Order: sequence, then C-alpha cells, then structure tokens
Amino acid sequence: MIGNKTISLIVPCKNEADIIGSFIHRVPECVDEIIIVDNNSTDDTATIAKKSGAIVVSEKRNIRGIGYGYAHQTGLAKATGDYIVAMDGDDTYPLSSIQTIVQYIERYDLDIVFCNRLPLMNKKAISWVRQLGIRILNLEARILYGIHIHDILTGMWIGRRTAVKDVFVTSGDWNYSMEIKLNAFTNASIRSSEYHIRHFERKHALSKQNLFRTGFHHALFLFRKRITSFVWNVQRPAFTN
Repeated sequence: MIGNKTISLIVPCKNEADIIGSFIHRVPECVDEIIIVDNNSTDDTATIAKKSGAIVVSEKRNIRGIGYGYAHQTGLAKATGDYIVAMDGDDTYPLSSIQTIVQYIERYDLDIVFCNRLPLMNKKAISWVRQLGIRILNLEARILYGIHIHDILTGMWIGRRTAVKDVFVTSGDWNYSMEIKLNAFTNASIRSSEYHIRHFERKHALSKQNLFRTGFHHALFLFRKRITSFVWNVQRPAFTN
C-alpha cells in the first residue's frame, strides 16, 4: 500500500520457473497482491509462484501460440488494487521503481503511466535490432495516430484501476502491449504519460518472441486498427433525438 492506495501486480508468465521465485521474493512491500497469470507453461512456473506466496491464475487462450494479451485481461479481472502494475515476468523491469512511479502519478494527477526504456541506461539490455524495430513502430504510431510515444512496446505500465478498465483492449497476443497505449493516448478522458526507467538484460531463458514475425504483425496491426477506426467513423450513422 502507498498512502491509502492498494497495489496489485499482474505478471503474465510462460515457462519462467528458473526466475519466478526470486522475482516474487523481490517484489517491494508496497505491493498488496501479486497475480501470476500462467499462460500455458510446461514447467513448474505455477507451482513455484504459489509456494512463493503469489495468487496464480491460468489462461489457456492463445493466438498462434501467444496468449500475452489474454493473460493481462485475466489478471485485470482478478486484481482488486486501487493501482494496477503490469510487468513482464522475465526479470528485466525495475520492481524497485513501483513506488516512485505511483507517487509520480499521484503528484501529477495522471491515470496511466507507461514505462519508457529508451534511450537505454544499460546499452546491452536490448539488441540494436529490437531497438530499431521499436523506433519504427513508434514512428508508425506517430504518423497514423498523431501520438508521440518513445516506447510503444514496453512491457511495464502502472495505472489507476478505474482508468485501466476504461481503456478497452481486446488483443489477445503481443499486440496487447501496443493497443493499450494507443487506446490510452487517444482517449481524451485518460491522462496518460511516459516515465523513463532502467531496463535490465534478460539473463535466463531466451525470449519467446519470433522477432521478425512479431514485428511484422505489430506493424500490420497498427495499420489495420487505424483503417478500421477510420472506416467506422465514416460509416457510423448520425443519431438524432
């Protein structure tokens, strides 16, 4: 708890048995509940997480084998905190920054803050290929949606639960990460911002993403979502009293 506000941490996980126990034990005391969403793990991720004191829920849905977005949706439905902290379970995001970011949100009366990794404080944390991909997608989002964002693919964000539930996101795969930012930044009633964080090297299992295939699907998603919203706005009938 920070002040009188409770904190829920949501962590989607798939085969993170080597790291999830130590991750949970390092979660700061200000976090009131830790929700590990097991997304089709074939190892002992869920068992270790339960023994470490986390709430563990299962999410089996997936798109082309990826259920990242569905895992977030399941975690959000379970969370009870005044604030939601979402973070990937690969131990590359700064647990120690949670309290500082919540206080930042309170100080500036924001609703959601997305944790920007770029420019990197640790130059080895993300490969130059991934950094290039992020910057290309940032540019695409700026051109198509008119939003200036520094890290459209960050896996860490913090927001007020009431506001997060108003940011309606349907993507069940990796595109969830982009869609929640697009929907927040283009919603005039949601006060969104970014906060620069330290990002760490992934030292355990390899990333579960197929880099180029995922990047292609991200770019296509941004384009299709923009076209769909444009067509809907053009064709939507005008309602009269």
